[in-house]
Amino acid sequence: MSKSIASLFISIVTSLVLTSTSYAHIYEFTNDNKLTLLQDARAAVDLKLELVRNAKHHIHIMTYYWDKAGYPLELIKELKLAHDRGVDVRIMTTFIPSFVMDLLSTSKETLFKGNLHLTPAVLSYLRMVPGNHQALTNNVHEKIFLVDGKAAILGGRNISDNDYRAKDLEVKLEGAVVNEVQAHFEAMFSFFIDIKRKSRCYDEDNIECVQEFEKLKFSSHDKLFYPEQPKFESGAKARILTNEVLIQQYQHNYFGRERFTKMKDDIIDSVIKTQFTRMRGYNYFIMPIPRYKKFLEDNLALGKQMEIMTNSMTTSKAISDKGYLYGLPEMKNLVEKGLSIHQWLGETKIAEDRLFYLHEKVMLFDDDHGFIGSHNFGLGSTSVSSEIAIEFYSKPIVDTLVNVFDKEFEDTAISKEATLPMINQEMQDNKKMIRLLQTGFIKTITSELY
Repeated sequence: MSKSIASLFISIVTSLVLTSTSYAHIYEFTNDNKLTLLQDARAAVDLKLELVRNAKHHIHIMTYYWDKAGYPLELIKELKLAHDRGVDVRIMTTFIPSFVMDLLSTSKETLFKGNLHLTPAVLSYLRMVPGNHQALTNNVHEKIFLVDGKAAILGGRNISDNDYRAKDLEVKLEGAVVNEVQAHFEAMFSFFIDIKRKSRCYDEDNIECVQEFEKLKFSSHDKLFYPEQPKFESGAKARILTNEVLIQQYQHNYFGRERFTKMKDDIIDSVIKTQFTRMRGYNYFIMPIPRYKKFLEDNLALGKQMEIMTNSMTTSKAISDKGYLYGLPEMKNLVEKGLSIHQWLGETKIAEDRLFYLHEKVMLFDDDHGFIGSHNFGLGSTSVSSEIAIEFYSKPIVDTLVNVFDKEFEDTAISKEATLPMINQEMQDNKKMIRLLQTGFIKTITSELY
């Protein structure tokens, strides 16, 4: 009898927690934040390792990809040392987001097996089940690196040496906006813990099991997680934007096209509400969801100057050219409507690295307004992937990024214009593959991967 009561208690509590979890929280703008651009991947890695070595209280990491060679192993060693000296380490990742791995029931719940296991607070969420709400997967695509509640790093880079091969960008945050990153991390971590607790403890009828998972959570009542933040004179106005797909899907069970029309995506929805004269953006591929596409078309019709840098056929092959080919018809449509698209040519050298493809996720409006984050501004980022970005107002930061963008846009050694004749020729040369990618289950796979 007592076991039945305990089981019922666990089920009710878990259900209440999961259905009451907030989603798509709109954060308010904060002032006097310090933003530091991390344009060089190796310098960003050095900074992360330094932050871990100097950590006193906690380290919170969220990443889509955690590789198993090079820098990721070095980071794990430093994390273990931090854990051994009493630092709380919490990690959320999809480990290696591989379709085959999950179909074979081998998706990981820890970073790696055996001696690389850190703590029970290392979580993984990878659900790849064909036909699941007409979606192939729901996953973590965010990149958060937060230490001691004092500094957070957001952007496009994962925990992988592969990121030395991509043009990408991160930004280090200091100031009040760090507490917003922490609040979002707390919400996602609590959600993951409740999911894991439900799967591990319900059948075991074990109150002690529930309590062990509850101990892994943290609270805004603890000021070591949410410290009083410094104000930086003449600093940036900034806020966090999120797309909490996993929580929304769990609550509302969106099905098929509802994932594009009903799912709240505060990153895209904030971008499309922006009033501007000139827009510059880095988009992984040209695969816009309907409301982002309408935003582009409406502003083009008003004569706004709009420029996007994306991957070329050549650079996309460094990842997969299927996302590029899938997006070609949309690229043609937008170029016809006046969108200026240039394609990254690859093999550009920055510091000691040669960059073979474009992975940056940035939108810039006029001379002071920008977005930097993990969102690809594509179908997958809205429909199946949790994402995070920072929206900010800072003329110095935007000026720096605009100068880089304009140089890349104008330099024919770095990028080329996507002209209609070029697009038409590529579509003709690849018409069978494009038709296949736009068909049935293959369409679902391709749209969600990118």
